[in-house]
Amino acid sequence: MKLQAANPSALSTRCQFYTPSGRQCRLFASDQNSLLCSHHLAIEKQKDTSNVYAPLIRNSQGLQTAQGINYSLSNLYELLAKNHISPRRAAVLAYINSLLLRTLPAIDADNAAGITYPASPLLNVSTKNEATDSVEDSNLVPGSDSLPQSSPDETSTQKIKPDSASASHNTWDPSIPEPDPRKKPS
Repeated sequence: MKLQAANPSALSTRCQFYTPSGRQCRLFASDQNSLLCSHHLAIEKQKDTSNVYAPLIRNSQGLQTAQGINYSLSNLYELLAKNHISPRRAAVLAYINSLLLRTLPAIDADNAAGITYPASPLLNVSTKNEATDSVEDSNLVPGSDSLPQSSPDETSTQKIKPDSASASHNTWDPSIPEPDPRKKPS
C-alpha cells in the first residue's frame, strides 16, 4: 500500500503555528487572513500590546520618589485590569517596585549624611577606534546623554588627572554612622 501525501488544501486550513519542536497546531484556522486558530490569534494580539514601558513610566518621576512608584503601581494595575499584561509579569514588576520603595529611606539617609553617588572619574582614554576623539568628548557627564560639563573654551584649558579624580571617588566618610538596619522605614 502506497502512502498518500496530505492534501495541500486541507493543510492550508490548519493553524500555521509551529511549536519550538516543529509540530504544527492541530486546530483549524479561524481566519483565512491570519492563518491562525483563535487561541494563537489571541496570543499574537497580546504580543502586539506587550510593549508596556510607556504606560508604566508615565508620571513615575523616574521611580525616585514614593509618589512616582505609586503612579507606576497604579499604571500597572490598569494594564493588568485591561489584560494588556500577564499576571505573572505584573507580579514581577510589582515586586521590583516594592524593592525600589524599600530603598528610598536608605537613599534619603545617604543624602542627609552627605553621601553622594561616586561618579566614575573622567579620564581621557582613547582606544584604537576612538583615536580621533577630542578633549571635549572626555569631559562628559556620566549618564547625561553626552552633554559636556563645561563650555568648549573651558575644556581646552582644563586637564583631568587620574590622581585628582580619586578625591571625588572617595565620598564616603567613615565617621558618619550607618543607618540602623533594624529600624523600619517610615
